[in-house]
Amino acid sequence: MNHLKYIIYREFTSRVKKKSFLLVTILVPLFIGLLMIGTILVAINSTGKMTIAVKDETKLFEDKFRGLDQKNITFHYILDSKTIDDWKQNYTNDYNALIYIPIIDMENPKGITCFSDKPLDFHTETIITDALSDVVRNQVLMQKNYDVDLIQKLEEKIPIEMVINNEKQTGRNSLSGGFGYIAGFLIYMFLFIYGTMVMRGVSEEKTTRIIEVLATMVKPFYLMLGKIIGIGMVGLFQVGIWAVLIFGIQTLIGLLFAGQISDMQNVQSVGNYEQAQVSVQMINESIEALNSFSLIRIFLSFIFYFFFGYVFYAAQFAAIGSAVTDDTDVQSLTLPVTIPIILSIVLMSVVVEQPYSPVAFWASMIPFSSPVVMMARIPYDINWWEQILSMFILLISSIGMVYIASRVYRIGILTQGKKVQFKELWKWLWAKY
Repeated sequence: MNHLKYIIYREFTSRVKKKSFLLVTILVPLFIGLLMIGTILVAINSTGKMTIAVKDETKLFEDKFRGLDQKNITFHYILDSKTIDDWKQNYTNDYNALIYIPIIDMENPKGITCFSDKPLDFHTETIITDALSDVVRNQVLMQKNYDVDLIQKLEEKIPIEMVINNEKQTGRNSLSGGFGYIAGFLIYMFLFIYGTMVMRGVSEEKTTRIIEVLATMVKPFYLMLGKIIGIGMVGLFQVGIWAVLIFGIQTLIGLLFAGQISDMQNVQSVGNYEQAQVSVQMINESIEALNSFSLIRIFLSFIFYFFFGYVFYAAQFAAIGSAVTDDTDVQSLTLPVTIPIILSIVLMSVVVEQPYSPVAFWASMIPFSSPVVMMARIPYDINWWEQILSMFILLISSIGMVYIASRVYRIGILTQGKKVQFKELWKWLWAKY
């Protein structure tokens, strides 16, 4: 057991002290922070002040455009007697764009034109087209003697009050899906990163013959287990640092750009009061939904599925690393290990839409896919017995996979100069000591 502690300590410290580990650990959060800052700066610089003139021959759009003024967009409704040809020649002196609305057939509204030196941004163009469409639609409805207010009322989405286990919940389903997908994808990504790290570590020690020296002092089982646990601890340590740094950077960015972010939110908010109210309501529902999550359950579950999912797959990668003698053999031998991981991410895309389906249940029980799929289901507050059963199966499977992989590992680390096939691995698995 002392040998196991030494191997774990060696694997952990040797990797943590590497410059590459320090660089990646610091640069990843830094890159994310720079990406956040860049996104904010781009958004700030893309919301320049615009003044748009509106020449309306119909006199029907005045109320609509006067109510569209925002922090970065101002509409000037022209009331003088100048023709559109006169305005086309001189509008650039005072305005960024000129909207011309001729006398049109409301049922076939053609001829509305926007003049500008530069293309309008998507946000501004959407505001203008939506405003025009609203007025035209309402005019047509009034011409047909329809009650416009009643039609608008009927077009509103009917809200459904969700009561789950006698508790009212709002806006949770969509947020659960996104939260679960992110958690599952992180598990998927870490399985690949740290599992491959184990395989390459074993392969390098075998190539340099260091493993032969270690095998004379430590049992192969402890060598493999120590490497798996040590690198797993490196992964947990690195993920923990990333979480702390990203949270700190995000908080710092929020403080530094609080004013600018507030301005952008005001700019991007729609001028219509009712729509603004809907946006506020959606934000409040999202906050309520986030507060309803059992964050402690999600966090502890993430640690469990990350570590034991890693152990389950790292044992397989370690066995492959011990068997290969050439990098050209890696791809063919790792294919059966990587296929279940890739299949897990495919299943997760289905599971986030149907978290209670039979496919979701069985995919979260099978240890090859449970680390990814179950993490996508947990935000939906699945039954505790399902999660406990899944965790128990994964725990037992991880221990069993370590034992199976160790039987291949004990022979593979001492095999040199021989191309290994799957048939050979099968023989090693059943070989007697």
